[in-house]
Amino acid sequence: MSAAQDSYSMFALLGLVLGLVVGIYLIDRAWRLRQQAHEKTTGMLKQSHAYSLNLVKHFMPSFKVQKYQFRGMQAKAGTADIAFEGLSLELKSGRRVLDGVTGQFLAGRLCAIMGPSGAGKTTFM
Repeated sequence: MSAAQDSYSMFALLGLVLGLVVGIYLIDRAWRLRQQAHEKTTGMLKQSHAYSLNLVKHFMPSFKVQKYQFRGMQAKAGTADIAFEGLSLELKSGRRVLDGVTGQFLAGRLCAIMGPSGAGKTTFM
């Protein structure tokens, strides 16, 4: 082989190696861009999940949300109203703590039982 053919072969080999390096770089770059887009989408899903958990924790603090997955708003399957009339309770000592209590608790409504200390609120519950 002559020196000209050796240098031509060397340039061809160098060009081939350079082409492979550039090709691998472009493939890697495209893969990284797809991964970043995927991470962004996944991050948004994680953020929306975390936001829904925070909403549940804020509005229903006693609700356990460890394995809770928000699935959207759904209609309640059923409701119940509670009504009572003339409710009374007399202790063994003969003391009457409740006498003629009447009322109702409507489904979906917030109710409060109020009264002075010793009035029988806890007993009523």
